[in-house]
Amino acid sequence: MAVTDARPLLELWEDVRAVDHHCHPLRRWPFQLTELDLRSAFTEAIDPAIAEHHVIHTAAYQGALHRIAAELHCDPSESAILGRRNAADPASYARQLLGRTATEVMLVDRGFATGDAFTVGEQQQATGIPQLEVIRLETLAENLVKTASDPREWFANIRAALRADVARGAVGVKTICAYRASLKLEPVDTDALGVAFSNLRSHTERDEPLRMTGNAICHALVFEAAQECQELDVPLQVHCGFGDPDEDLAEASPLGLRPLLIDPNYRGLRIALLHCYPYHREAAYLCSVFPGVYMDLSLTIPFAALEGGRAMHEALGLCPTSKLLYASDATRYPEVYLVAATLHREALADALGELVERRVMSRSAAVEAGRHVLAGNARRLYALPNGSRQ
Repeated sequence: MAVTDARPLLELWEDVRAVDHHCHPLRRWPFQLTELDLRSAFTEAIDPAIAEHHVIHTAAYQGALHRIAAELHCDPSESAILGRRNAADPASYARQLLGRTATEVMLVDRGFATGDAFTVGEQQQATGIPQLEVIRLETLAENLVKTASDPREWFANIRAALRADVARGAVGVKTICAYRASLKLEPVDTDALGVAFSNLRSHTERDEPLRMTGNAICHALVFEAAQECQELDVPLQVHCGFGDPDEDLAEASPLGLRPLLIDPNYRGLRIALLHCYPYHREAAYLCSVFPGVYMDLSLTIPFAALEGGRAMHEALGLCPTSKLLYASDATRYPEVYLVAATLHREALADALGELVERRVMSRSAAVEAGRHVLAGNARRLYALPNGSRQ
């Protein structure tokens, strides 16, 4: 792979305010950040032993420390960074780092937000950045189990709630089917669906924690949500590729979404594939042949170190630049948003710069493509106004 000078493209995008089409809430400040907190923000591991003993030895975390230190003008060590950040005014510190992300608007999934996280309204006030909500499908569905006596009534209530949320300003729906079942969608088995729903209902009746899992119920929910998204004309975001070990990565390929892509009943549905790695090439293929499919490399770019940059090069082999989206997938801490935004622009400039160097694309076309990836594509996909001030 040829080494390219990315700086000219980066400079030409300095005026571009990005649309972060998939991220999560920040933790409500003030609070003191620990070494373990910071390490945990840069891994998908659940077992704390990974953060305690191994994250510091990853290329991704070392790169993150260097990016944060560059902004804080300190040594790229945990002690120096935490010393600066914990001594600073938390609101001013957060606004400083978030300001460096050059973000125009955040599309926020609050589906797994903890009690100490900002609401969408609070986050907009605290950060000064407009916030729009994306509805977490499975969370909504679980909250409505007790309102229905059978799957048909349940799905009707879910679709009604999605319509109400979109009427209130939500701009999309997100499914985490890959965390609860295989992403290889199967036809609905009504008998198995009925049994699965009865099991869910039994948990609510006993006031037990409720978590929907299994192909029968999760796939049926995705099909219902896809129809509603199509009718509402809002995108369906789909988690695919890597995440925390709660999912089976072998079952998380976006190729399993084929039923939604070839069935004429879903014609016009727009799907945004999130994260994608290591299935980013499969995602790029889907973007190249199905009009309604888009993709991003969120999580991949900040967590896979140099491999994240290589994924950007590979994705642009098939994915039209009109189909690639920017997202941070950041959560909890301003540092994560900063690192994701910085590395994404660098990776995009490097990949497009190589295409210019190899005379695949003109410099002017590369500049325009970068603008579309950072903001224009998401504005079009989510029907956001230019400027996106809500």
